Amino acid sequence: MYEFDKIKLVVWDLDYTLWQGTLSEGEVQVPEENLRLVKRLTDVGIVNSICSKNDRATVEKKLRSLGLLDDFVFTSINWEAKGQRVRQLIQDMQLRPVNVLFLDDNPSNRGEVAYFSEGIMTEGPEIIPRLLEDVLACKKADPEHKRLRQYRLLETRRREMLQYSSNEDFLLHSDVRVVVGRDCLDNLNRIHDLILRSNQLNFTKLRSTEEELRSTLSDPAVKSGYVSVTDRFGDYGIVGFYAVKDAALLHFVFSCRILGMGVEQYVYNLLGRPKLEIQGEVIGDLSSAELPRWINRTDGTAPQLSKMEISNLKAHSVLVKGPCDLNAVYPFIADTELFDTEFTYVADGGFLVESTGHTTHIVEADRLSDGQKRLVCAEVPFADPGMYNDNIFRRDYKVIFISILQDANLGVYHRKGTGERLAFLPASTPLTDPGNWPKLIRGDCFTANFRFTEEILRLFYEKYEFDGRNTPEQTLENLFLIREKLPRSCTLCVMLGGELEREGESDPNYRDRHLVHKAFNDAIRVWARDAENVCLLDVNKYLTDQSCFYNHFNHYSKPVYYQIAKEMVEIINRCTGSEIHEKSRLFLAATNARDRMALVYHGLKKRGKR
Repeated sequence: MYEFDKIKLVVWDLDYTLWQGTLSEGEVQVPEENLRLVKRLTDVGIVNSICSKNDRATVEKKLRSLGLLDDFVFTSINWEAKGQRVRQLIQDMQLRPVNVLFLDDNPSNRGEVAYFSEGIMTEGPEIIPRLLEDVLACKKADPEHKRLRQYRLLETRRREMLQYSSNEDFLLHSDVRVVVGRDCLDNLNRIHDLILRSNQLNFTKLRSTEEELRSTLSDPAVKSGYVSVTDRFGDYGIVGFYAVKDAALLHFVFSCRILGMGVEQYVYNLLGRPKLEIQGEVIGDLSSAELPRWINRTDGTAPQLSKMEISNLKAHSVLVKGPCDLNAVYPFIADTELFDTEFTYVADGGFLVESTGHTTHIVEADRLSDGQKRLVCAEVPFADPGMYNDNIFRRDYKVIFISILQDANLGVYHRKGTGERLAFLPASTPLTDPGNWPKLIRGDCFTANFRFTEEILRLFYEKYEFDGRNTPEQTLENLFLIREKLPRSCTLCVMLGGELEREGESDPNYRDRHLVHKAFNDAIRVWARDAENVCLLDVNKYLTDQSCFYNHFNHYSKPVYYQIAKEMVEIINRCTGSEIHEKSRLFLAATNARDRMALVYHGLKKRGKR
């Protein structure tokens, strides 16, 4: 039964539902009220998705021509049956079927979807006029499309999660940060909306009115706070709220957007596990008294990692700038405000920006004028201002860590006539080669989650020329320029690439990459011997055999990252005269007996006691 007030997601069929006609058989027409409905749903915070039996490339081309492509998330477009696809879509979006409306002209499809997703609302396109009427009368507003952006962020996060063998390992690489805010009255509307709309992670289910909530927050005996979450993919906003009185929780509620992150467990333990009478069905687990080790506190601390004491060094004195190798190391040493980080991130368009630590981009960040940077970002859809971040030259860092991983990976392009440079995607798939365009458009190769079209590629081809991957000599020239630009008091530490071949590497982009790394490393080692205030962080000291790899040539096991983290601390101590040391036992960073044994094993191998 259709109930507008419950709807959080509308899943659209396409042929004879969103539009009139069958797309695979020719041109289709979209009724004006349907276009208006999609836009208006987004404006009030209701998200749109698609489940269609169609060809994805054809559908996306049509949606783009209609100006609708960016209004849909978690689209499921293929020729398979719809029942299990819609069920999976709802699970991936971390919603409940009772909050989903499925629109399809085919009664058989509606019946199949209802069978696999009990409680879902299913309707034919005849409901559209009523739905439009209800949404036009809706008083809720989301003019900035925050909910759509948050689900797009979740979509990108979900896509990358598939590259990891476990949720925990993915979370350890996600740099999850939790902030607890106290000015609840200033955020009353968002908190009240969270209380009313959240179910799966609403432990108390106290549906207070806005005035009742205001009274609770004004009570001096009540301790309350709202919870915001960010990770390397983006900002999830306010996703949780608690109110404690007399050592018991009145409210304890979280948005399903952070389902699986352990945020509810983290906050409950942070509060000292007050009395909680769970109401109704919830899917969050509060049984563990441990603080999830992948969550970083508001002050930058990581509760389950080694505690660091610092002397003679101010906060924000160290910059860690680079891709996954440095990102994976960071959680083991991020115990203070000592570090600023600039890792691979997701741009507003939902695509990954991997060039943050590429030496060409570091040089271009200083070389180009603001106008030149704006020009590149305006005419290249997969360019983003953050890729030219120049904090490395503007802030007073004492030690800077960068990596050569992306220099040995990404393709570099220059703008014809004016010379502005940028790096994007592996050099093995040049964007200016029309022979690569079909697989880039279909997504048959790595695209960093960017949606290519022939028009985008053709315009880029007309204005930019492919230079190839940086040679060791080009990277050395960049490193020299970077070192020259930095203050003499700053130490530049370059993390080298792995030279151990990973047996059975399935990704063709990484076959023989160990040889590429060796060529880069050999050149950098020679340069670093005589360069002033330059040191090297050589991962090859810890890559002893195949057990050191995780699931990828550039992804290592936890013991390897742990050893690299310890060396980073030693470098900071040596280069700054500071004293950073662990207050706790050696194996704090290991999460279980197997990890601890792995650390022992690596330590014995290093000492030759196998």
